[in-house]
Amino acid sequence: MNHAAEMNRLLRDAIAFQSISGHEGPFTRFIADWARAHDFEIDLWQSSNDDLNAHPLAQARHLPLQNRPTLLIKLPGSGDGKSLLFNAHADVVAAPHPGKWSHDPWRGTQVGNNIVGRGACDDKGPLVSALWAMLALKDDAQLRGDVLLELIPGEEDSVGIGTLTSVLRGHRADAAVVLEPTESLPRCASRGGLRFDILCLGRAVHGTVKWLGQDAIAAMRNVLGALAELERDYQSLAPDPLFASYPIARPITVDKIEGGDWQGMVADRCRCGGYFELLPADDHAAWKHKFSADLLQKLNASTQNIQITFSEDYAGHRLEPSHELCIAARDATLDATFNAGTAPFDFAAFNSGCEAGLRAALHNTPTLVWGPGSLAQAHAVDEFVDFAHVQLTAGRFRNLARRWCA
Repeated sequence: MNHAAEMNRLLRDAIAFQSISGHEGPFTRFIADWARAHDFEIDLWQSSNDDLNAHPLAQARHLPLQNRPTLLIKLPGSGDGKSLLFNAHADVVAAPHPGKWSHDPWRGTQVGNNIVGRGACDDKGPLVSALWAMLALKDDAQLRGDVLLELIPGEEDSVGIGTLTSVLRGHRADAAVVLEPTESLPRCASRGGLRFDILCLGRAVHGTVKWLGQDAIAAMRNVLGALAELERDYQSLAPDPLFASYPIARPITVDKIEGGDWQGMVADRCRCGGYFELLPADDHAAWKHKFSADLLQKLNASTQNIQITFSEDYAGHRLEPSHELCIAARDATLDATFNAGTAPFDFAAFNSGCEAGLRAALHNTPTLVWGPGSLAQAHAVDEFVDFAHVQLTAGRFRNLARRWCA
């Protein structure tokens, strides 16, 4: 495949945009300009909170959508073939301690084959693979169905909210590939999840007479221990073989803790936030109840002292490996065309929540998760993607489109 130098530059330029959740606009418009310059059809629009709030799948918790546009890029097919939609998120997580990085996180530095920077593998490397495939398909006479790419805001902020902006715009397809780092192999399932907030309430007193108060920070230590026990308790409940290679069936991760208002006092409140990731078949309402009841039971506590709420709820998805999309993806990956050959593999799940669940839940859209890079690098200091894998995956995406859309 040609265009290697251009796509390398595009990826490095993409990383230079600090498109942290809430600030995706300049980057999305940059990609729109690139697509327009290459004669793709585009739809660039700005959704409002009012557009989404009436929808039952809209999340209550998300950053305002103002100045966070959504982009749809279209390569029309020549006939009545099936359509294929790539989904990428424009936003990245922050890089709050750039001094810990070996290179500027917002520069896109090439080190050997690797391109280092925030968003390199989550999600700008996978995005460039899909754009590269679409560029290579432009003059393909076999392409009968449309190839589409939506660049959505907000995945790192609130899973599903960005894809919902595109759904409500009316964009649909016969199959979808959600672009995430999967070591360049297609994954046929993804996790659903719940974001939780836990508030421990105590009674403040001076630290020198702390036995007269109730220490909310000490209570939170017990909560953290109980959450670790719950993660172990849930290990063997209704397992899914597509997730069998991962050591934790339903991860429970605390990513924020805050407590105490002033020094010298026993804290009267302490709050933690985190997320509880589930398997595709798990009933979310039932698991909310179970999680809350089991945690309170382990703590021998009541809701007067421990308050548990859920602020985000996103769907997982599961596609059987025998589905025709999986068969097309396997053929696309094993085909040696464009240097895309690899050894046979078994389909497995993507070990995270992502945008795959929303279209699968709303429209039963057959969906894969796929892209270069690894979750081991995503959100990490010195995040990187191997540019050779960006090119490799672009070839596989082209193979998939030729099979699915022709």
